[in-house]
Amino acid sequence: MKKIATITASVITAGVLCYLGLSGYIWYYDSQRIKKNDVRLSAVAENNKVLSFFSEKGCDYCHTPSAELPFYAVFPVAKQLMDYDVQLGYKSFNLQSVRTSLIDDKPVSQSELNKIEWVMQHQTMPPTRYVALHWTGGVSDSERIEILNWIKHQRERYYASADTAAQHRNEPLQPIPKKLPVDERKAALGFRLYHDARMSGDSTISCAHCHALNAGGVDGRKTSIGVGGAVGPINAPTVFNSVFNIEQFWDGRASTLQEQAGGPPLNPIEMASKSWEDIINKLDKDPVLKKDFLAVYPQGFSGERITD
Repeated sequence: MKKIATITASVITAGVLCYLGLSGYIWYYDSQRIKKNDVRLSAVAENNKVLSFFSEKGCDYCHTPSAELPFYAVFPVAKQLMDYDVQLGYKSFNLQSVRTSLIDDKPVSQSELNKIEWVMQHQTMPPTRYVALHWTGGVSDSERIEILNWIKHQRERYYASADTAAQHRNEPLQPIPKKLPVDERKAALGFRLYHDARMSGDSTISCAHCHALNAGGVDGRKTSIGVGGAVGPINAPTVFNSVFNIEQFWDGRASTLQEQAGGPPLNPIEMASKSWEDIINKLDKDPVLKKDFLAVYPQGFSGERITD
């Protein structure tokens, strides 16, 4: 019995020493890694605090595709566990896009803010098995509050509408504003161009052909019909409230509403104009439209100004 107790104690002692040795090495590895961190900094102090937080906690281990892992990442069992964590972590949250936004002082996407807020509030990140080895990876209450305050500031700065009540300005889902600032002259001019068939190659189809304002901003078809009866591969998305879309088109290939507006006129199976020059040549022959356009845009017709 005494021999068994001795063996058990020896095994436990060896296990503790191995654990402490490995944890000590990881602490040293993480410390050196932070010192050699080559992540670019922002010109904004608050953004740098958040960037430092992500770096110090080792968030990039699982939430970027190319982080350098410790030596034991190739060992059996450890490799399988870490591969699983990295694949799941990167699939769930991409830290790289957040870093880029912080460095460039641009808004972090609402979905990413919501994810960070949730794990901070519910204290689910970093995972327990990560903190068990990465002793500096734990998040203190003060750090948690600092990150939550940063999220609040992001929402206030980029997403909360001026007419949103104070108690709702830090909510994950923000109501759309009751109104937006509008240049009435541009809106009136845009309305005319929106219904102008000269925007198409054969002057038969306007934007309103597929996005009728009296029909929910769509044409109600399974797939839209373009110039010459050409059948498109997808249906027309509504134009109503499209200014609030994160990206434009069903596949998100346009990042802004203006970029989207420039697509259909030159699409060969939609409005089928050959170029903006062809469109402008037709519009330029309309003295009334030209006069009204010059009153708003003294520089004259161009693709950029037509889609403004």
